[in-house]
Amino acid sequence: MKHTVTVEKIIASGKGLARTAEGQVVMTPFTLSGEKLLLNQEKKTSGYIEGSIDRILSPSPARITAPCPLYEECGGCDLQHGSYPEQLRIKKEIVEESLRRAKIPFEYISEPFASPMQWGYRNRLRLKINASGQLGFFKKKSNTFLLITECLVASQGLCSAVTALNKTGMLQPLAQTTTTSLEIELLESPADGKITLVFRGNKRNALSPALLQKLTTLFIMQEIPQVQQIGWFTRKGFQTLSPSAKPLTQQILLRKNRQTGQTCSLSWSGGCFSQVNPAQNEQLIGLVCDFAGDLSGKTVLDLYCGMGNFSVPLGCCGGTLTGIEGNQESIVWAEKNARKAGISARFFVADVRTALQQLVDQGETTDIILLDPPRSGVGKNIAFLPRLKPKKIIYVSCDPATLARDLRLLCSQGYRVTRVVPVDMFPQTSHIESAVLLERSDSFNLKLSD
Repeated sequence: MKHTVTVEKIIASGKGLARTAEGQVVMTPFTLSGEKLLLNQEKKTSGYIEGSIDRILSPSPARITAPCPLYEECGGCDLQHGSYPEQLRIKKEIVEESLRRAKIPFEYISEPFASPMQWGYRNRLRLKINASGQLGFFKKKSNTFLLITECLVASQGLCSAVTALNKTGMLQPLAQTTTTSLEIELLESPADGKITLVFRGNKRNALSPALLQKLTTLFIMQEIPQVQQIGWFTRKGFQTLSPSAKPLTQQILLRKNRQTGQTCSLSWSGGCFSQVNPAQNEQLIGLVCDFAGDLSGKTVLDLYCGMGNFSVPLGCCGGTLTGIEGNQESIVWAEKNARKAGISARFFVADVRTALQQLVDQGETTDIILLDPPRSGVGKNIAFLPRLKPKKIIYVSCDPATLARDLRLLCSQGYRVTRVVPVDMFPQTSHIESAVLLERSDSFNLKLSD
């Protein structure tokens, strides 16, 4: 069955939302707002129809030819068919709609922070390994292996490493040694371009002694000069074959000290979370520091602090930091980064939700709370934040829906949203990072609609 429709908007999944002549909602990938389309009906559920493009009857002026030859097969990107200004417009609209649907009071949303690089920005790439030891992705909505020779959103260094690994056939013995689904993550250090390889099975202890021996042999061979370290996860944590190798490192130019050129250094291992877009990460850090303002004599609680991505720059701007993070490896590097920067900071390994309850029970307070949670957000435990009496809450989110859910609760407890800034961490995709500043207003008594 076919339908002629006009796309109303692009939703958070990156798909275009339209309606049939009968009023049935249709969601279709690779479309843009305002386009008139002839669609194939692929699947019908009780709530909506999944469509695919049969023909574009009236294209958007923002439509371009996607440069990646594997674009519609790979599934990693979903907005390459739109110009970059259109991508930014879509992302701003997604954030704005999420907040409005949750009935969050806010004045306006700033124009998105564009990424300094639209292509080649990723310094982290996770790939599948097939039975022949070659690297690639799974095709969109399938387990069919898709060989990758180049990824246009990945750095040139990562692409070169992928090409070399596929050409040498070095990974074939690894694929034959294990029966588990094996993945490899390539991480490029922003400071020097050196690459760390992290092997991942479908269980944290999936790498057998035989496979580890193969890894050792692979590392000793050193056939790919830019690869400096190989790591994997065990029940004891993150392990490496080359403990003397340099960590991944990024130099951050502190915005408030641009005239002096002061920087702080962030280092981490392959066992830590890090943002995939280093250049945009620096802009995000600058934005967070701007939100925080003058930190002289102020205390900052950094929840989900990771390896100190925000803690250390905030400490360099004068704040006294406390960081909480559930990943032991990340805390090790947060402490190293803080010591190197010479800042006043302490870090704890703990589940953030549990730690919040403990802090409230102990009567702790803080001037500023910063949180950068995973995609699932914080949930009901975010109710503990106002009880710590911060004057400011800075929320960095990678999911507009869970952000809106959490903000709704904070706004019901005497905080108001004063700034919302979308940050395009992931060009060519519909994923969007957001930074939100909330400030306490003792006289603020606005009730949210039911």
